[in-house]
Amino acid sequence: MVQYEWAPDEPAPKKRHLGLWFGVPGGLLAVGATVCSLLLVAPGVSAAGAEIGWRTSDAAAESIMTSLASTAITIDGAGGGVSLTGAELGLSVDARAVADRAHADHPLWNVGSWNAGSLDLDVEIDQAVAAAALREAAPDLYSDPVDAGVVFDEAAAAYTVAEAQTGTGVDLDALAAGISAALADGGGAISVVPQASEVEAAITTADAQTEVDELNSLISEAGFYIDGEKAVAVPPAEVASWLTIAAEGEDFSVTVDQDAIGGVVATLPEKITRTVIDEKIVTDSAGKHLRTIQKGQDGWALPTTDGVAASFAQQLAEGDGVYELAVEVKEAATHELYRRIDVDKSDGVTRLYENEKLMATYRMAIGKPASPTDNGNYRVYAQLTKQDMGCVDGYDYCTKDVPWVTYFNGDQGLHGTYWHSNFGAGAMMSHGCVNLPISAAEAVYRFAQVGTEVSVHN
Repeated sequence: MVQYEWAPDEPAPKKRHLGLWFGVPGGLLAVGATVCSLLLVAPGVSAAGAEIGWRTSDAAAESIMTSLASTAITIDGAGGGVSLTGAELGLSVDARAVADRAHADHPLWNVGSWNAGSLDLDVEIDQAVAAAALREAAPDLYSDPVDAGVVFDEAAAAYTVAEAQTGTGVDLDALAAGISAALADGGGAISVVPQASEVEAAITTADAQTEVDELNSLISEAGFYIDGEKAVAVPPAEVASWLTIAAEGEDFSVTVDQDAIGGVVATLPEKITRTVIDEKIVTDSAGKHLRTIQKGQDGWALPTTDGVAASFAQQLAEGDGVYELAVEVKEAATHELYRRIDVDKSDGVTRLYENEKLMATYRMAIGKPASPTDNGNYRVYAQLTKQDMGCVDGYDYCTKDVPWVTYFNGDQGLHGTYWHSNFGAGAMMSHGCVNLPISAAEAVYRFAQVGTEVSVHN
């Protein structure tokens, strides 16, 4: 600290030079006194426990900082109280601003501003330094918070939140305000009562919930995909068994067991391989699609699993559970099948053709002379697996549960017959329908569909 002296030390007796003093003009002494009164702080002024009267602004600022650093502060209610210095608590103040204010408000020349006492000032506190010092000196003032966690619930096959617990600490801003107030009262022995404050966990319950939501989405969608569709699913519990979730600072980290993934990857070629199935569409003679009787399916093969486990592990660690497999695709072909039915009354047979290839021939019976089967070109318009025929007003017969009915001309159709077995050329047994053995009628029913062309001729 710089010391200021306003008069020279009294000279030793043997070296007195009174002539020097008597020789100084009185005007110069007056000028010196005037300059001092303009540069110095009035007596009786203090700040942060330091007397700063009779000092320049620079010297006053230095005194304030030195005093604040060495001031002993008792923290009451901490196991009987502990004492720490301003330096140990990381206290600071804008000493130059305080000193300049002291000089401006209380200059030496203004006698009326003398003995102003202690000045107000705002002490700042270094949060990290103060917290470390108080934790060491008064550990009872603190209880550590507990971070929220992420837990996998085996029964629910989903992640859940372990809630955070708040801790307690010291409100350091309030502590700094209390110290400022005590210093404004004159400093000296300073005692402050710390105010407790809640200390939030680094990872809050809300943080953990966000992580849980992301993880549950991850394990539910995780699997091996082809063209955006999940081809091989992995149970969420199994995906979770690959993951290790750990808290890191204010966030979570995810590490993935690549070896465990490798066990599943090894089974992919067998699970992915899919046989190609060609599509089959029934048409009429004009090429109109009547019905798809076999839906097509592309074939797949997985040529290699090299690097799949490592890539999937990296994706999972980044929060992406959708792994697209690079498969070899064998495209399905489409086959159009032109089908028609030929009813040859002269030969007494019904023939089924597909792309003009004869597929089947069935012996039949046709209408009696009084109720002939009409010649002509028709189309199937309805099909029933079973129906009562006649059995209503206007008909003179009633046949129950006629099976496998394929209508093509009004009330004339092909159907199964259980009440006779007379089939073939010359067999005339019906009221106009084409009678077939039951197995043949079922084959016709399955061969035809609405729109199939039927030709009836002699």
